[in-house]
Amino acid sequence: MRILKSRRAISGAVTALILVIVSVALALAVAVFAFNLFGSLGNTNAGVQIIGTPTVVVTNNSKSWHINIILTMKNSGSAPAAINSVTVGNLTFTPGSKNVTITPSSLSGGFDGSVKINVTIYNQPLPGSLAEANVGGTVPVSITVSEGSLTLTLPAQASLKNSTYPG
Repeated sequence: MRILKSRRAISGAVTALILVIVSVALALAVAVFAFNLFGSLGNTNAGVQIIGTPTVVVTNNSKSWHINIILTMKNSGSAPAAINSVTVGNLTFTPGSKNVTITPSSLSGGFDGSVKINVTIYNQPLPGSLAEANVGGTVPVSITVSEGSLTLTLPAQASLKNSTYPG
């Protein structure tokens, strides 16, 4: 029995110190994930962004309305990103339809430049944000891009530079 009495256990102070260190580490890990401090880990499409303020111009001829959007986009990733859709106000357009032209429709890796979107609308009212009374105001615009199976929607507030739409 004498052998058992000679063994020493961890002191209370060391045990308390170990518990405090483990508790702080766990609290820090929970905070990092709860507040999303690491962002989107592994998202390679996070490098696609709209830079600056896009501009919108609305014109018409006797048969249709034309919406021209000019924006600057950047793809800091290495893979190309395709533009899937464009939403102006409450109207959504997809490339490839006969009334929509997007130049360029794909952003190569390292792309940093101007994107021009031209839309022609026949016999359909436009949202009030595109009316001539809103010239100088803002128009909600969002661009949906994809890279492989990843899809990202980029919202922006565009400036209505000119409009002939009476509203």
